[in-house]
Amino acid sequence: MEETAQSILLKYWGYSSYREGQEQAITNILNGIDTMVLLPTGGGKSICFQVPALLKPGICIVISPLIALMEDQVQALHRKNIKALHLGGNLGITELRRLLDNALYGNYKFLYLSPERLQNTLVQETIRSLPVSLVAIDEAHCISQWGNDFRPSYHKIPTIRTLIGEVPFIALTATATPKVVKDTMRLLEMKSPKLVQTSFYRPNLSYETYSVSDKLKSIQHILQSNPGPAILYVRSRQGTANHSMHLNSLGIKSTFFHGGLSTEEKNDRLHSWLNEETPVIVATNAFGMGIDKPNVRHVIHLQIPESIESYFQEAGRAGRDGLPARAILLYDNYDPTRTLNQYTRNLADLAYLKKVYKKLNTYFQISYGEGDLTTHDFNFASFCERYALPLTKTHNALRTLDRIGVIQLTHVYGRKCVLQFLVPSQVLLNYFDQNRELAHIGQNILRLYGGIFEVPTRISVETVATRAERSVNKILKAIKKMDQDEIIDLELFESDIQLHFLEPREDDRTLNRLGKEVDQLNKNTIRKIKQSIAFVTNDSLCKSRQLLAYFGEEIAADCNICSVCRQNKNTEDSKEHANETAIINILTEMGPLEANSIAQQLNLPVATTIELLRSMLIRKKVKLYQYNKYQLYEL
Repeated sequence: MEETAQSILLKYWGYSSYREGQEQAITNILNGIDTMVLLPTGGGKSICFQVPALLKPGICIVISPLIALMEDQVQALHRKNIKALHLGGNLGITELRRLLDNALYGNYKFLYLSPERLQNTLVQETIRSLPVSLVAIDEAHCISQWGNDFRPSYHKIPTIRTLIGEVPFIALTATATPKVVKDTMRLLEMKSPKLVQTSFYRPNLSYETYSVSDKLKSIQHILQSNPGPAILYVRSRQGTANHSMHLNSLGIKSTFFHGGLSTEEKNDRLHSWLNEETPVIVATNAFGMGIDKPNVRHVIHLQIPESIESYFQEAGRAGRDGLPARAILLYDNYDPTRTLNQYTRNLADLAYLKKVYKKLNTYFQISYGEGDLTTHDFNFASFCERYALPLTKTHNALRTLDRIGVIQLTHVYGRKCVLQFLVPSQVLLNYFDQNRELAHIGQNILRLYGGIFEVPTRISVETVATRAERSVNKILKAIKKMDQDEIIDLELFESDIQLHFLEPREDDRTLNRLGKEVDQLNKNTIRKIKQSIAFVTNDSLCKSRQLLAYFGEEIAADCNICSVCRQNKNTEDSKEHANETAIINILTEMGPLEANSIAQQLNLPVATTIELLRSMLIRKKVKLYQYNKYQLYEL
């Protein structure tokens, strides 16, 4: 039987029906129409290109700026027995050739790569020979200087058309203003494109921003009053640990998550949160990609996000089950000014980028004219300490170098561990007799690695941990103890970033040509943070209306659940309560009165007064007396 889009969806994803927007996008692609897809976070954008790619002969090229997201999608496809590969950032020329040969001759359906990798001559030569069926551009808003996370390398994507001929393009994003959507379709040179867009409105999600004097007490009150799965977003790695410790001291079970944790630690903490063993997770914005937990009841921000797009995506992780949920942002009186100053002060201009770039080349001992396509494990904190560089500004510099295509960063945890036993076997046995735990771990290392007495040997801490049935932390603690006791010679290096150089070292020449892009990136950052601050501090307009207006959408009425609507309702309730009290006092003092007379006493319109009296009649606060006069019910 011939496969259809519906049968593919059921076969590989187990769904019998599409989410809103998906079927329209798939139909467009199958009809060869360039399509721009704008679906909110969690809206199932990947299905829009994966389903038609499986129906069409040939291979789908997927362009994405995020290495981790590419890896995540490729692994998900592998679990469905769909052949996919990605050209990650840490590839040497030999490995790159092998993967490209696989793409050519291995009957693969998906090839994921970054826009920077697309400019490689070898990659382009291979693509020219591939039977390309479709090109999907993820995070497509990155091509627009007005978008969030503008990346100049996206401007070169249309060159792929000269390599593959006439195949449909599908551009996908979760957050883009109308200006960015129009700009994206133009810059991608899409031909007579169709836009597929669903509403961003989340009627179950309450967006709330509050100015508070004590954030910690506010968090405590929110989480203790409303138990359930929650995400608490903070800006720094240290902040995740500190806030988690504080919550645990209050009896609120929590864990923390950031990009510097090992893969094992990340998986353990994610598993604990998903299973609600620890209902609260405190995280940096490194947390969230690929995470789909439907019943998150609260997403709480403790700092003003860098853009409305970032806030909207992070807040949108609450209430995906359709039940009531809250996105709460807490700030104090100084946060708006402090946030703007911090971002402005820590922007990396061209001069600072050159400084950091030179230090990187010195750090990795890269000679002039060399270094391109080399990959290095990188401990960011150690690098900054060696050259006395400020952490935040240097991190921003690395992000900018990544965006303009000079380097590529992958935030993955890595560990290099090389050791050699220094003492004779009898001395080692005597040492082990004094500590059974060290003996157990040490003996497992000796069984796994022959020759470790003769030469320094690189070992896998994770492999030793599995063999010894101990945690990685216990293995690390044990080998550090043996090193301290001069039983072994240990070289231990822990990295939190893999850094891939995309161009040969040319120092100033490498960056001078990118000066305009750097300037535009910095201007864009300031514009975005000002928009974010304006949203947070605007307490006069419904928060849902503000967010939707930013993305070019209108709703017919206020949401009635956000912090602004709640405040307005409380104000109206207070006015109504005051007017009712005034009516009671008037009738107590003056006796039965007609509505007109009561209105005169209250200085309110007659119609408003009648509505108040009707409400009071229903609740038996007043009753009608003869001649259409009102008196207190108990009289």
